[in-house]
Amino acid sequence: MPACIEWGVERHQQCTATADQGYNECTATRDAGYSACCTWWPCSWLCSAMVWISNIVCVTWTWVSNVVCVAWTWITTSVCVAWDVLTTIYNAVAVVIESTLGWLFTLVAALVELVMAIPVLGTLIRWLWNGITHVLAIIASIPDVIAGAVGIRPEKLLRVCTIIQLDETGTPVAPQSDAVDMLQLACNVYKRDANVRIIPSRPFKFTTGFAGPETVDGSWVVTETGNSTTLTLDPNCSGSGVGSEWLLGGSAFQLKMTANCLFGAWRRVLGYGAPVACIFVRNVTMDDGSNAVGCAFWITDFAVIERLSQATPRTLAHEVGHASNLWHICVDEDNRNLMATQSACDPDSLTTVNFAAPRMNDLQVLAVRASKHCTYF
Repeated sequence: MPACIEWGVERHQQCTATADQGYNECTATRDAGYSACCTWWPCSWLCSAMVWISNIVCVTWTWVSNVVCVAWTWITTSVCVAWDVLTTIYNAVAVVIESTLGWLFTLVAALVELVMAIPVLGTLIRWLWNGITHVLAIIASIPDVIAGAVGIRPEKLLRVCTIIQLDETGTPVAPQSDAVDMLQLACNVYKRDANVRIIPSRPFKFTTGFAGPETVDGSWVVTETGNSTTLTLDPNCSGSGVGSEWLLGGSAFQLKMTANCLFGAWRRVLGYGAPVACIFVRNVTMDDGSNAVGCAFWITDFAVIERLSQATPRTLAHEVGHASNLWHICVDEDNRNLMATQSACDPDSLTTVNFAAPRMNDLQVLAVRASKHCTYF
């Protein structure tokens, strides 16, 4: 079922449930009112009349609010469906143009990315431009955020490019099946909660808002042919990692994106629908020596992820969330949330993160949809 219609059905059910609860509360209040009435006339008559009138008002208000709720639900659903129809048609044309004529822009963008790969100077340019494009995307998404807040959430696209590195001996740091499983979970969660379709960044990838989440296969994953070094195999996710991003580490990751995710280069440079490069690494550490299983700095267009045996099924989706405006929340707020971590809590009130069936709340949905990585076209 298309996400817009699915949301409409769910919201309609919520309207009905709210109305039923309202009718039950009216009945309970009426019965309690009659029971509390005095027993001598005319007091009993006046009391009963007041209870009867208040019950009529209560029932009428519940009925009117339910009609408004249902009407608004299907108005917003209709707008959402109509937009999905338009974007499906437009995307078909845009994909053909991008996949044929867009290579010229891609090659020019690749040259720009080589400049951005220069340590310090290139990083300064890249960070400044990425920060500007992030802010511009959020500003441009204000109408979409307002529409999303009232339930109008047509499908948006989030492109990924997934890379598995080889270690010094030529052994992949993760099996392809790990990447496929993590990507599939991410596709399911983002489509279900945010109506954001995760797709591979590649030519002639046609989409429609009238289908469920993408089915991931091995074609989504690029396994490098050359060996990597500890610089990208064992990145740091704290202060040292930021320092490395400004030096040779950032250059190495930038070059990996250009080499393995060439088709998305113009989007990365322009900042419109920039693909998130999901790079599998051997180990992610913190300055205190602890393991982080994954990392994304938001200001960059890549995230690093460890293999499933070291991480969790939601790690890739979690790190893509960081790249798309999301932050950690305390597990005490919602231990099934995609961004829940124990470290975000008061140390005296830690609970266990529930990694099963991760989800996003409404605020997170609006934040993701406002990201420069999520676009209609």
